[in-house]
Amino acid sequence: MNKKNQRGAENEEPLGTGKADEEVKDSAAETENDSANESAKESASAKSEAAAEGVKTDEAAESVADADELDIVALAQSKMEEYKDTLQRVQAEFDNYRKRNAEAVKQARAEGVNETILQMLPVLDTVEIAIGMIADEATKAGVELIRKKFAEVFAHYGVEEIEAQGAEFDPALHNAVMQVEDAENAGKVVEVLRKGYRRNGKVIRYAMVKVAN
Repeated sequence: MNKKNQRGAENEEPLGTGKADEEVKDSAAETENDSANESAKESASAKSEAAAEGVKTDEAAESVADADELDIVALAQSKMEEYKDTLQRVQAEFDNYRKRNAEAVKQARAEGVNETILQMLPVLDTVEIAIGMIADEATKAGVELIRKKFAEVFAHYGVEEIEAQGAEFDPALHNAVMQVEDAENAGKVVEVLRKGYRRNGKVIRYAMVKVAN
């Protein structure tokens, strides 16, 4: 064999070599495709799991939010009942205070009127004594007008004289300072030494009397 033919033979590829290479390449391509498919599947699976986890997380968050909302509503209702109860107690206490205060004011006013009348009674006593001592009828009539004015003012404030002369002795109305022997009138008031008065049924000055035994 000449040199030319020898070089040609060297440059020629062995039979079947090109086909083997193509098979290798196809196999590699298929492997790459399989790997890509597997990766895609794994990626899709991961995304699906992540989406499912996200849904679960959202549901859990919504559940927590609902529970928190229920707790807030329950707390608000509890506070509302507490404030309502406090308001009712305060209102009741204020009503009681108002009533007590009104009663205290009424009582203080009554005591003030009673004290004023007590200070005026000695003046009336003096006027009545003067009437009994005045001989001049004109003068006596003038002083009598003063006594009547006292009586009108006292009547306006509910003051009335305690009946004592000839009445049965009553320790709730009379103050016995003297006693006399009188079997016929035993237990009765035989003389009034100082008139007594009561206002609205309450004694403001006891009648000072002499009682028979």
